Amino acid sequence: MDTSAAIDLAHERAHAYRFLSRAFIGAPDAALIDALLDTAAAETTLPDFYREAKQADRETLRQDVAADYNQLFLGMSAHPVAPYESVYTSEEGLLMQDARDEALAAYRTWGLTVPESFGLPEDHVALELELMALLADRAASALETGGGEEAERLAEAQRTFATEHLTWVDALCDDIQKRARTAFYYNVAALTKETLAADRELLEEQ
Repeated sequence: MDTSAAIDLAHERAHAYRFLSRAFIGAPDAALIDALLDTAAAETTLPDFYREAKQADRETLRQDVAADYNQLFLGMSAHPVAPYESVYTSEEGLLMQDARDEALAAYRTWGLTVPESFGLPEDHVALELELMALLADRAASALETGGGEEAERLAEAQRTFATEHLTWVDALCDDIQKRARTAFYYNVAALTKETLAADRELLEEQ
């Protein structure tokens, strides 16, 4: 792969991870829904949501997706989903376990700042995906300035973080697909699994 193609790929990976991070950090606002539905890629990346939205009032759609986010992730249902690594990887299935501390250490190493207003355990899936976006962006910048060794160091950091901190996300997405009431979160879960699987293969090849 030549340098130009590698730069484009790094930007694409950053964009994909950042979108997924945004989808998990909170319910989409009207601007995000409009941006998604006015982008041709949504027809293939979020196919069920795209088909559903074609026949729906967008404000009603936004409200339905927000309600689904609340019932999935904010405990407003009998069986919510916990988007935290510790819950899926600790023996007790509890929050604030070793995975949280290790994820926070990785953020500090690579300069990902968690806003004080975040107010949730730092092993939240949205933050872990945001770190992958940040590292991909930095790899693109390194390649743009001729820093091949730095780009490889960043690729290794991505491989390590994906192996140590993202293996639980498939199980999270399976739970989301079982409990989602809207096509949006069902499709986001499917897209997350597809993105991580493809990226694992890509990082191994690199």
